[in-house]
Amino acid sequence: MRRALIAILLILLMVPYGLADQPGKFRSINDYFNNQEIVTARYFADIDEPIEEEEAPLMADIYSFNAKSPKRAFFYSLAVPGLGEYYAGSKIKPAVFIGLEALFWTGYAIYTGKGNDVKDEYIQFAKDHYRYDVFMTWWSTLDSTTRATYSHSLPWDANNNSPIFNHEYYENIGKYNEFQVGWDDIGPGFPPPPVPGGKDTTSVNREKYLNLRRKSNDYYQNASTMVILALGNHILSAFDAALTAKGYNKGQKRFSLELKSKKLDRAQVPFLTWNYQF
Repeated sequence: MRRALIAILLILLMVPYGLADQPGKFRSINDYFNNQEIVTARYFADIDEPIEEEEAPLMADIYSFNAKSPKRAFFYSLAVPGLGEYYAGSKIKPAVFIGLEALFWTGYAIYTGKGNDVKDEYIQFAKDHYRYDVFMTWWSTLDSTTRATYSHSLPWDANNNSPIFNHEYYENIGKYNEFQVGWDDIGPGFPPPPVPGGKDTTSVNREKYLNLRRKSNDYYQNASTMVILALGNHILSAFDAALTAKGYNKGQKRFSLELKSKKLDRAQVPFLTWNYQF
C-alpha cells in the first residue's frame, strides 16, 4: 500500500514537468483540467444548437400528375389514328380509330382489286369484239372535211401501223359514235353522221362493253372514296386526340405525393410531401 501511494505521488509530480515540455499548451494540471471542462461545454453546446434541415428524396414520387400535351396527341393521331388517344389515356377510342383505318384501307384494296379484274375483262372483250382494222379501213375512205367534223380519233402508232392501246383507246371505242363501225355487230354498213345516211347506232356488244367499263370505274371510284375516308379518319382522330388530352388534364387530380427525408438532430427523419396544382 505504501508503495502504491509513493507511485501515485511520483506521477503527480511528473505531470507538470511533462506539460512544461509542451510549450504553448498547459503549464499545470490545473490548466489541463480547465481545458477539458471547456471542451466538454462546447460539445454539449453543439448538441443544443439547431442543425440546418436538409431535404432529400428517399425514392421516386409515389404519385405524380403528368399532364398530357394536346399538341403531341394531335400529331400522334394525325400520323396513326388512335395513337394520340392512347397517349391521352383512352382505352376504347384507339381501337375505334385503328379499326376504321384498317376497314378503309381494306376496302381500298378490295375495290381496287375488283376494278382491275373488271378492267382486264373489258380489255379482253374489246380485243374479241372490236375490229380496229375495219374502223381504219372505213376511216381511210373519208375525205378530210368529213374527218374534221369528228371530235376524236383513234390513237395510232404510225411506226408500227397499229393502235396505241392506252386509256384513250379503250375510252373512245365505246364512248364516241364515230368509232361504232369497229364493233363486230355494227360494221361499216352503219356509219355515224355526218356521213350521208349515217346515224348513231349502238349494239349488244358495245353496250356490254360500256357496262363493263362503268362497273370497273365504279369500283375505282369506291376505292378513291376509301382513301378519302381514311384521310378523314386521320384528321378526325387528330382533333379528337387533342380534345381527349385536354379532358384528361381537366379530369385528373393535379397533385403529387413524394417520400422524402430531413436531417433533424443528427438523424434522418422520413416524411411525405403532398403538392396540389391549381
